[in-house]
Amino acid sequence: MGANSFPQDVARGLFEGNPLAGLIEGFCLTLAAGGDLEARPVVHVQLRPGVALSAVEAEQLAKACQQGLQRQLDAHEADFAPHPEQGPAANELAIAVHPYRSGPFADPASIRDGYLLRGDS
Repeated sequence: MGANSFPQDVARGLFEGNPLAGLIEGFCLTLAAGGDLEARPVVHVQLRPGVALSAVEAEQLAKACQQGLQRQLDAHEADFAPHPEQGPAANELAIAVHPYRSGPFADPASIRDGYLLRGDS
């Protein structure tokens, strides 16, 4: 995916119009290498303190975040238009939901500018 993803666009996609947005404390962005050697963006969502979700609830939150992000990016980024020649996963946005202060959020100092996971962590 060759598009520029700006944290403000991601925030709008996660929070605007999301009925489950109140569960979200924050987010960060990383890249994950796929089997096709392409780097794909991953949006890690941190739950608010004290919020515990079942696997089904976490999947519902991830789906709501994914749909909001896709709407936001479709509206503002021509780079996110479907590219059938690259396959269906080319524009897929991965969302990972984490309990408060776990996963990439376990060490808050590893989050640069509040959004991006530091490469040396």
